[in-house]
Formats: sequence, structure tokens, C-alpha cells
Amino acid sequence: MITKIELKLKRFSEVMEKFPLIRYAGDPILRSVASEASVEEGVEIGTKLGEMLVEYRKFAGMGRGLAAPQIGLAKRVFVTYLDDQIQIYINPQMTSTSKQSNHYRELCLSSGLMWGDVVRSTWVVLKWTDAAGREKEEKFEGVVARLIQHELDHLQGVMNLDRAEPGSIEFALADPLKEVLRDSK
Repeated sequence: MITKIELKLKRFSEVMEKFPLIRYAGDPILRSVASEASVEEGVEIGTKLGEMLVEYRKFAGMGRGLAAPQIGLAKRVFVTYLDDQIQIYINPQMTSTSKQSNHYRELCLSSGLMWGDVVRSTWVVLKWTDAAGREKEEKFEGVVARLIQHELDHLQGVMNLDRAEPGSIEFALADPLKEVLRDSK
């Protein structure tokens, strides 16, 4: 009888084979601080990230964000997939965060089969350049705020497992699509 872990390992091997550009924990690029990108460079990288994220979602059934270091490019660019649309963020920077926080078991394309309980701010304000070269600033809340913080961490060389609460890292055997935000204690 095949165990749940064996099934997850088989699926992860298929993902690694289909998406060879994705970098995983242990790759030094995931530990480097990304440098700024020109708008043109950001659009090119963001387009590539967006196409890859859409394909990943079709194959794996999940994935809401992808950052340039995750495909081997140390540039300050990431994308999100929300409301059936890809949004490109070029040279993003957080300008404000809430004092309140929440918990969530975070999975990451670059963490393979491992996830951990991570505490993050309940809302953030982000400033970035969009694909049209316009400066934007917006407040994000809830799961989207968490996604923004997760992707920003990749640009700083930080992974979700680095932020995981002690003792909470484990194999992601439950359905990550059923995870919910929990208030911090």
C-alpha cells in the first residue's frame, strides 16, 4: 500500500521534472538579497514568472505567487495570481505594517513538501512599479497581505521555513487549500 508521503514524493518529483527552473531550499540564490530591476527587465521577468505560475497552477492545482529568485534571478520582481489575474510587482517595498498578526501554515514552491506555522502582519502597505511603469501604493489585508510578505521575503533571501514557529515544520500532508488564518495569541 502506498503511503500519503510516498504519493506526495512522487508528485513532487513530477513537479521538479516539469519545472526545472524552480529553485529549492539549499540553492544559494534563495539566500541572496535581490537587486533592483529596470521596468523593462521587471516586465520581462514578471511575464516569465506569470507564465510559469499559471502553468504550475494548471499542473499542481495551487500556487499564488512566485518571485524572481525562485527561478534563479536575483532581481526585485515577483508576481501574484489573484482573481484569475497575474499582477507584476517591480522593486516592491513595504511602507507600513499592522501591529496585529496572524498564524498560517505556509507552503512554498521552493520548500518542496515542507511547511510551517508562520506569524505575519494582518495588513501591509506596499509600494511598487507595475508592468506599465506606474508607481503604485496599496494596502493589502488577510491572506493577500500574507502572500505579499511571503514573496517580499524571497527578495530578501528569506524562506517561509526560516520564519516558521519552532517545532511547527512538518511534511505538508494536509490539503494546503484548506488552510485558514488564525489570530495570534
